[in-house]
Amino acid sequence: MNYKYHLDKSSKKFQCPNCQKKTFVRYVDAEQNQYLESHIGRCDRESKCAYHLTPKGNQPINTIPENVVAVKPSFHEQTIIKMIGKDYMNNNFVKYLLKKFVPVDVKEVIHKYRIGTSKFWKGATVFLQIDENVDIHSGKVMLYDANTGKRVKKPFNCITWLHRVLQINDFVLQQCLFGLHLLTDCNTKTIGIVESEKTAIEMSIYRRDIIWIATGSKSNFKEKLLMPLNGRKIIAYPDKTEYESWNKTAIELRKKGYDITCSMLLEKHGCEDGDDLVDFLFGNDKVA
Repeated sequence: MNYKYHLDKSSKKFQCPNCQKKTFVRYVDAEQNQYLESHIGRCDRESKCAYHLTPKGNQPINTIPENVVAVKPSFHEQTIIKMIGKDYMNNNFVKYLLKKFVPVDVKEVIHKYRIGTSKFWKGATVFLQIDENVDIHSGKVMLYDANTGKRVKKPFNCITWLHRVLQINDFVLQQCLFGLHLLTDCNTKTIGIVESEKTAIEMSIYRRDIIWIATGSKSNFKEKLLMPLNGRKIIAYPDKTEYESWNKTAIELRKKGYDITCSMLLEKHGCEDGDDLVDFLFGNDKVA
C-alpha cells in the first residue's frame, strides 16, 4: 500500500537534529514529490540515537501521482567481486577471523560470502548484498579492529556504502539480506537470521548445518526483505533487547504462512544489552 508520506528511498542522508550525525533519512511527500520539514525523519543510528519523528496525518493513497516516476534499483556490475576480492592480508576483519578460526575455514567463508577489501579506510571490509538471483544490490564498507573484531567508531563511525566510495552518481540503493545468494546452495537447510554480517560469517563456521543470513540492521527484519525466504524453515536470533520487536514481526509472518520462529536465547541467559549470538557463544575475548 502506498502512503502520502514515506521515508526517502534514495541513499541521501542529512544531519540528524538529535545526534548531529549525517545519518538522517527525511520523509517525502509522495504527492508533491518533495521533502517534508527538515526535522521529520529517522536517524539510522537505531541503537545510539533512535530519533524518529513521523509526519502527522499520514494516510494511504490509492494511486501514484503522475508526476512521480517509479525509480528502479541500481545494481553493481559482477566485475566488482573481482575488483574487491584481493589484499586480504591487509583486511582487518580477515585478520580477526584468522585469530579465531583455522585458515582453511576463513578462506572458505571469504569465498562463500564474497568478502571484499577496500582501501577507503586502511584495512576496511566490504560486505556485498547479493540476492537469490545473484544481483549485487550494494556493498557495505566497514572498518574493524583486527584484534578485537569490534567496529571502529572513533573518532567517527567508519561505515559507508561502496557506491559512495566509487562515486557512482544517481545510484538507487535497495537493500537485500546479506547472504541471500546462499539459498541456492541447499534447499533443505534451516535459515538462521542475525543482525550483523560479522555474526552471520562467524556462525557459518560454527554451525554449518544452517544457512546464516544477516539483516544488516535491526529495522531490516521486515517482510519486504524476508519474502525470498518464504517456504523455508527460519529461526531468527535477535540481539539482546530486540526480541520483542523481531518476535512481533515473526508472529505477523506466521499468520501469512511463513515457517518462522524467534529465539529467546539471549534474553534467557543474562546477556548484556546489545550482545549477539557470537558474544553469547564465544564471549568477547574467546577463541573458537
